[in-house]
Amino acid sequence: MRVHRNRHDHSFVVVPNQAARHKKLSLTARGLLVTLLSLPDNTKVTVESMTDDVEEGKRLVSKAFNQLEAAGYLRRERFQTPETGLWCTETHVSDLPTDHIPTVGEPGARSVGGSPKGEKNQEKNLLPDPSAESDGDERAQAGEEEGEAFGNKDDQAATADAEIGRAAQTLSKLGDTDRRLKLSAAEVLRLAPLAAAWLAEGHSPLKIVNVLTNRLPEQVDSAAALVSYRLKNQMPAKPQPKAPPAPDTRDRCEVCAAPFPLGRRGTVCGACREELDRAAAFLSGTPAIEDQTDDLDTARRGRALCRAAVAA
Repeated sequence: MRVHRNRHDHSFVVVPNQAARHKKLSLTARGLLVTLLSLPDNTKVTVESMTDDVEEGKRLVSKAFNQLEAAGYLRRERFQTPETGLWCTETHVSDLPTDHIPTVGEPGARSVGGSPKGEKNQEKNLLPDPSAESDGDERAQAGEEEGEAFGNKDDQAATADAEIGRAAQTLSKLGDTDRRLKLSAAEVLRLAPLAAAWLAEGHSPLKIVNVLTNRLPEQVDSAAALVSYRLKNQMPAKPQPKAPPAPDTRDRCEVCAAPFPLGRRGTVCGACREELDRAAAFLSGTPAIEDQTDDLDTARRGRALCRAAVAA
């Protein structure tokens, strides 16, 4: 056999030989793995949807799913959405078994020779150097003696963590607004600091969702890349604070404190005046004031007594 390989710069998938030559996987399972790896992220995948696109029956496709899950290439998580209460299944597929994915750690020592790229690769090591950790401990101990300064830093760190938490919660709900923008937990944590900068500028979570979901393209190849680009380049202007309301300069009733209409001056409103007239007539032992014009002095004294009673 002679293998002819072509160079591709787009629309291709990389599959390790470990998966392509896996002896415990059937050819159907290997083909299903390649197909799943070639699909864009957040694609809806079920046994029924995959069966519709292939000649194999539903039984063989379901068996291939189970083989990939048993070999560690596929993992299915069942969860309940808090908004609707419905149960959903999310499928995770990997080009390596989950128990063989390399973890981040200190690079091991080479048993034979040295690598000319060793110095260059050390720049990619994101783990802190042990000596740097010891220096950090000394600086921390020196800072603890200052007390108040560390208290301020802790408050700032707590505020920043709260903003990142709000930002992560906002990004995690993008998929509810538009399914094409559903982000994984790792993508939400990576993009949360960018969204937290919007919150620090005074933009509300609703504003962030509107900007990120407005006028989306018909096909979203990478939700994380699109969200990252918009968070970095499409932040609106900082919202202006609302002006405080103008003070109320209208005259008010001395009895019930109700405001008079604009432009009207007075001390007692009409309703309170009628009540005062009735009370004055009752206290003076005379009929209604409007029927007794000769007893105005008595009415005035009655109103004064009523005002004093209301003020008390």
